[in-house]
Amino acid sequence: MQTITVSKTAPGSFRTLQEAVLSIDDGHKDRIRIHIEPGIYEEKVFIRKENIEIIGDDPETTEICYGDGAYRLRPDGSMTYGTFNTAVILFAGRDITMENITVRNTAGPGEIAGQALAIYAGADRSVFRNCRFLGYQDTIFAGYVEDFPLNHPAMHPDFFVNSEVPIGYTPIRNYFKDCYICGDVDFIFGPNAAFFEDCEIHTERHSFITAASTPIGQEYGLVFYHCNLTGREDAEECYTYLGRPWRDFAKTAFICCTMGKQIYPEGWNNWDKPKAEAVCSYVEYGNEGPGASAQNSGARAAFSKQLDNPGIPDYFSKKNVLGGDDGWNPQGEI
Repeated sequence: MQTITVSKTAPGSFRTLQEAVLSIDDGHKDRIRIHIEPGIYEEKVFIRKENIEIIGDDPETTEICYGDGAYRLRPDGSMTYGTFNTAVILFAGRDITMENITVRNTAGPGEIAGQALAIYAGADRSVFRNCRFLGYQDTIFAGYVEDFPLNHPAMHPDFFVNSEVPIGYTPIRNYFKDCYICGDVDFIFGPNAAFFEDCEIHTERHSFITAASTPIGQEYGLVFYHCNLTGREDAEECYTYLGRPWRDFAKTAFICCTMGKQIYPEGWNNWDKPKAEAVCSYVEYGNEGPGASAQNSGARAAFSKQLDNPGIPDYFSKKNVLGGDDGWNPQGEI
């Protein structure tokens, strides 16, 4: 496998991840690895590639950060960035892996910066292992890449727009393994079929963990499997809902997770959408901890479901959620 190095000091290496990505031909066939040496890399990165790995040594020592927020004015002063132009890293294409790296949006809390994405996970069959994603509002967007409404048109660079790498997959599938994800408002959101396994989902302040926008007819949305839901010790300052429906047909499942005391007893919020109550799919199975439905008997929102069929873990398995038409079943380790 060809390996490209990003380093702040090593002779002959690229100094930024963006430079390394652009050195890879769009039409390459063999898998290429980008190794990022320890350091803090302040940059905004656009990736539209296939068959690449972006590997650090340790998320504690290797960080990519930037500070765009939705309220920020564009350089020409015409309008603000809007949510989807704020990502530190935008992933598009297919078969992209990231491992052992921290991605941090430094714009600040939502009341100051607005929505501020760490990553825009728009690449199909993308894998994130042992990574940290840090932000406040809208830390991870699991969604496909598209043009935005006229009030916030896309700010994609020419090299991204003109790439010949396909991006129009349905659905987009993302796999997160052993990751730490921190935020407050709707900090994991979007329409993708996304599977979170053995991850820590940390609530920083009073909030909503998820805001799915699953398209009608798509079988799976956001699935959390054997994850640990944590919050600050002063839980009264960071009480959180498991999710609310960004779109009416939202689907979110928590399967065999551990839920801390920061979870509201009712678990779910309807975002003042009566229709969503009738058509969304919010389910829980086999969860433990003070925030789980078993510890809050009768308090869970009536439109959510607490399931007990022993076949539920198989139905929500990684293989089923991510399989699609091609049978994709990513492994936990490279």
